[in-house]
Amino acid sequence: MAKILFAFVVLMTIQYAFSGSISFKWCALSSETSKCAAFVTYVNKTAQTISLNVNASCVAGSNADDCMAKIKNGQADLVTLDGGNVYKAGKMHDLVPIVSEKYGEYGLKYYAVAVVRKNNTGFDITTLKGKKSCHTGARRTAGWNVPIGFLLRTEIIPAMACGDPDNDFISVSKYFNKSCAPGAPAKYNNLCALCAGTGVDKCSTDQKKNKYVSYTGAFMCMADGKGDVAFVKHTTTKEVVDKGGYGTVADYQYLCMEGGRKEIGSHETCNLGSNPAHAVVTRKGNVNIPNIIKILVAMSDRYGDTQKNSSKFQLFNSSSYNGSNLIFKDSATELDVIALANQNYAAYLGEGNVKDREALASCDFRSTTALPTTTPRPGTAVSTVTSPATALALLIALFSILLL
Repeated sequence: MAKILFAFVVLMTIQYAFSGSISFKWCALSSETSKCAAFVTYVNKTAQTISLNVNASCVAGSNADDCMAKIKNGQADLVTLDGGNVYKAGKMHDLVPIVSEKYGEYGLKYYAVAVVRKNNTGFDITTLKGKKSCHTGARRTAGWNVPIGFLLRTEIIPAMACGDPDNDFISVSKYFNKSCAPGAPAKYNNLCALCAGTGVDKCSTDQKKNKYVSYTGAFMCMADGKGDVAFVKHTTTKEVVDKGGYGTVADYQYLCMEGGRKEIGSHETCNLGSNPAHAVVTRKGNVNIPNIIKILVAMSDRYGDTQKNSSKFQLFNSSSYNGSNLIFKDSATELDVIALANQNYAAYLGEGNVKDREALASCDFRSTTALPTTTPRPGTAVSTVTSPATALALLIALFSILLL
């Protein structure tokens, strides 16, 4: 009888432990607060429809680095990052990408482009010395890593401090006359000279404090006449002009990597490189990953591109929250599961993008960085974490033996 009572108590304890809600703490910047509040409300509702018990909430993050740190130490669970920050999250914080954005016909990638005003003539990508530049953010993918990596590799921008972690900042600050690169170190003050923040927030990465942040902000910086060139993604020009106030797409052009210019829409033949889609990251070994993926995919199915009613919640539309690209990019059309084999930063970004990122500091354009040699074959499920269901089954079997 004592054995039966003991087994019953332990099994009830196990059942309670495994019936706890899924932790879904989303790290949101201050500009994302309102949308995040709506987002987690619908996450909780959606989880119920697929028989999952989730406790979704928002955690305030001051910037992407703060969110990475909070996820690493368990204060938050999830955030969406661009390729440059996926690299940093994996390299420095051991975070892993689990779900990626998808962009309609362009799938799981987008193009980095250099946009200029058509009437601002007399220069191309090879003759930007002394010009003024607008970036989505310091070490963001389309706004910095790809274009600056290209300009350094081709020696259009001379590398000024090879081996120094700040080589890219030092080199760019000496090449362009003035810039707006939100989040750049304060000591390189001309990298923040064109930004719209005030005082200590001059170079803020918060859209509420500095309107020249992210894709829309970088484009506006150029279109407002502050800068000569904006480094953005291929969909940015149309997204901004469609909102009004910035003319038409015919008023702008791309700078091509081989020199010369082309009209907006020519991004497949006039770009500075393609970039992996933004991705949702979490801690490596998070036992809730499979269920978090299910919830995010269900959210995409219900409130993604197929949700056309702007009076209701839309996952990929930020206009109702006085911002753009909040939580997810507005140009996204759905969320896609990242294959298990690619759930690490190097495999997800690809060898070329990893080399681009590392070349910013090393000046070694033949980077020895390789993809993990232990990557499993596609379709092979490999995990070092035992699922809750498996663990529960094993424990029940163990106590069944005890009762014999």
